[in-house]
Amino acid sequence: MTDIFREVEEDLRSERYQKLWNRYGRFVIGAAVGIVVVTALWQAWAGWERSKNETAGERFIAATQILQRGQAGMAITLLEALEADAHAGYATMARLQRASALITAGDRREAISLYDQVAADTGVDKPIRDLAALLAAQNLLDTADRPTLERRLAPLNNEANPWRFSAREMLALTALKANDVPKTRELFTALADDQAAPQGVRARAAEMLAALGA
Repeated sequence: MTDIFREVEEDLRSERYQKLWNRYGRFVIGAAVGIVVVTALWQAWAGWERSKNETAGERFIAATQILQRGQAGMAITLLEALEADAHAGYATMARLQRASALITAGDRREAISLYDQVAADTGVDKPIRDLAALLAAQNLLDTADRPTLERRLAPLNNEANPWRFSAREMLALTALKANDVPKTRELFTALADDQAAPQGVRARAAEMLAALGA
């Protein structure tokens, strides 16, 4: 009889943590990676804006505005054309933006493939390659198993990597999704206590710890 009660308790606990994942997981990752992407693209734009290729910049902005209006198909077409004939900087930005448009259009598999291509392109600056790897992992969070996600995020989880805090948020959520609550607490506690982490990351980690303790 005791074993039956224990099994019921474990099932209820598992269900509660799954609900916690469903409620907070995508919100946390959306906030974390959204900030990362905006920052990365702005930094990239600041460097590439000085290029003489003003036409490519105008085409990139036009495609981005079309995507923001919800016309993903048209944006994808424009970004593909930009990738084909722009210089390396804008071509990379176009690939990242096209991946975002593909996600909007519902083609997540192709988007992940594009992110993986950027991540593997040694001609691209490493911070941008790592960003692409982070975005690929983000879009696999709901479907990939824990070992796959941990393998993808491991190279980003080191003190020299600018995306380490977002990677650690994803690792914490990966543990939560697997109902590994001790590891989830460990990772979120480390983030909440890390003075080097962005304030938003620390605040989200503290919120998740409070939710886990509820």
